[in-house]
Amino acid sequence: MALQRYDRETLFFYAYHFNKNHRAIAVTWAVLSIVFCVLTCLAFANPQWVGDTKESIGYGHFGLFSICLPDAATGEYKCEGHFSTFSTINNDYFRASTVFVGLSAIFMLVVCASLITFFCFKKGYVFIICGSLELVTSIFLFLGCVIYPSGWENDELEKICGPDSGKYRMGDCNIRWAYILAIIGIFDAAILAVLAFFLASKRAKIEMYTNSGAVTKSELNGFNSDAMSKRSMPIQPAVVAVPVVHPDGRDYSEYSQVQRRPGSQSNFNL
Repeated sequence: MALQRYDRETLFFYAYHFNKNHRAIAVTWAVLSIVFCVLTCLAFANPQWVGDTKESIGYGHFGLFSICLPDAATGEYKCEGHFSTFSTINNDYFRASTVFVGLSAIFMLVVCASLITFFCFKKGYVFIICGSLELVTSIFLFLGCVIYPSGWENDELEKICGPDSGKYRMGDCNIRWAYILAIIGIFDAAILAVLAFFLASKRAKIEMYTNSGAVTKSELNGFNSDAMSKRSMPIQPAVVAVPVVHPDGRDYSEYSQVQRRPGSQSNFNL
């Protein structure tokens, strides 16, 4: 019985710490997913994908669906084009990139909204769904970033970057931070997807422990790690009986009762 109890307590100890580490990694994954969602939406909406340099013949910059050129009267940049109106987008390549990157932003918004479902459904299923969406996000970002340079062959870009610009040739222009952010997002989404699948597999292992009856969910959630650090049986402190020497020369244990004889004096002087 003692050996079986010790095996259960050992399993209980490792299951508790396994669940604790799993929760910490899951919170980190959720926070990184929210941050990546914000960055994806920012890269999609910002027109700073490609822009002019000191060597370019014109001034301006453009993104997925908008082109920003300086106004001759005020000198301020005015952007034209909107993702909801495809006719305002410069060419078909930019339209395709807008669709892929826009869907990536939508998928990440769905992932952030799915974090609420952790309180309603099994966590393993939620991790699988979110990981699948992040994997598709990584693929769509890759397609959007690869197709985008094919649209550099247009008249508006030639006015800014010079006649040397064309498909996969920027001429005198340079890549801006929004394009770099989208490229980095390809690897970020892939890493988050792998981490989500990893958490889903480990969550299945935790549920196997709880469903087998070795460790219950209530015990696992309310377990105190400090109590588990002392798994040994409680040992009562040893009590040493010290003999008490009385004036009459007799030794009595402190647990023995001394019967007073008639006429004898008390051992304590009050």
